[in-house]
Amino acid sequence: MVTACLYYRGVTIPWAVALCLTPQEAKKNGQTFRKQTELAADFIRDAQLPTDLEVTVLFDSYYLCPVVVEACRARGWHYVGVGKANRNFSVHGRRHKLERYGRNVLRHGHWHRITGLRSTGSYCLASRTGTMKKLGPVKVVFSRRRNERKVVALVTDDLRASMTSIVSDYLKRWAVELLIKDEKQQLGLGDYRVLRYRAVVRHLHLVDIAYACLTRLAIDGQDEQGQHKNKNVLRLPPISQLKARMRQVAWQEAVEDVIKHSHEKPVLRRLEKLLAA
Repeated sequence: MVTACLYYRGVTIPWAVALCLTPQEAKKNGQTFRKQTELAADFIRDAQLPTDLEVTVLFDSYYLCPVVVEACRARGWHYVGVGKANRNFSVHGRRHKLERYGRNVLRHGHWHRITGLRSTGSYCLASRTGTMKKLGPVKVVFSRRRNERKVVALVTDDLRASMTSIVSDYLKRWAVELLIKDEKQQLGLGDYRVLRYRAVVRHLHLVDIAYACLTRLAIDGQDEQGQHKNKNVLRLPPISQLKARMRQVAWQEAVEDVIKHSHEKPVLRRLEKLLAA
């Protein structure tokens, strides 16, 4: 499964999902075989978003490839992705492996406090500008979190972006992981009992629709309470709470519909008591 989401003002919105088939399965189901990277590039090319919206595409190391990068470039969008440890990075004509080079560069790095999705952490940062094969000019920010040995190389085509903004942007990619986790635990993403390709795809779409519907319910609730004004980030309730709220909304609408069309006075009185409770 390849999935994409929008993250804006603290709100995660399901955007696209596709099932990746093997060449044999694609032929069997009358589909054109598409690699995972090609599916991701399709999402980027087909995204219908406001033209004045500044978009940064975030992805992990698997999608840092010419196919996805060219799709971003065609839309005029910047990207931030993770470079694999053994990837070559050329600086002033000299070629380096990202991991070894990053450890050397970070010896001269500086510590910064950066806020992620849910918490703030300390990161040692250093950056270099150079080129990568088939990607062209890139800026690489080497990052190491306090009390951790792992060095992460964040690659972007936005050469003017600051180190802290690049790391802060990439930390938002975790939103898609939380989206999938919520859909698995709360909305039955992996609970389908069908094997046909089209049926599985419909199931994936329905789960995304359910998530989007619950998100809209949460935003509407904030609008009613006036909590959305003058705030850069919205704080929405967890999906488990939104499910309970949606059940209440559906129950009340059903009861009100019965009251509206029923002519039995005992039934009406009983339902009115239930509504009051």
